[in-house]
Amino acid sequence: MPLNHTSQHSELTEDQYAALGKAVVEWANIEELLGAVVGRLLATPDFLARSFTDAMSAVRVQTVLTQAIEIHRVRYQCRLVRENFLDELTAINAKVTALRTTRNRIAHFCWMRTNDDELWGTNFSGGMPSPKKEKHGYTTLTMTDLSALHDKSYTVVEQLLSILEQLPKVKEETLLTSPIAGP
Repeated sequence: MPLNHTSQHSELTEDQYAALGKAVVEWANIEELLGAVVGRLLATPDFLARSFTDAMSAVRVQTVLTQAIEIHRVRYQCRLVRENFLDELTAINAKVTALRTTRNRIAHFCWMRTNDDELWGTNFSGGMPSPKKEKHGYTTLTMTDLSALHDKSYTVVEQLLSILEQLPKVKEETLLTSPIAGP
């Protein structure tokens, strides 16, 4: 049974629901923008790139981004994308990695209100108990934690938007002028 449905005292407040929602919305923005950045680095039209990246987990998109950055560094020797730009992308990718653990807990844990300022969540993991499961099977978040997560995520979204604006967009129309295969 979901924890927040067990009693009126465990039901999340509207502010707590809103804080969790803000974190989820910004994460969705991060995932979408990471996919778009990958597509642009790989010189692929946005729609075509999304057809591949949409099916990938966020961690997989981050791995592909890391690979695309290295291709530009090593194979293209920063001739197409400046090194400082690639460094900025690497730093943003590291920020996303740091945010992912908390995001995953928000998305995959069951939450209840400890009090108006704190939420308690658990993943109700099955299997045999272990010290690792005990350590990672539950967490608490304060409203301040959630606000900080939102602020950090929002900043990453703004940085990704700025990056995306600077990367050239490949237009589908340029690909559709003549067939690339067939008779």
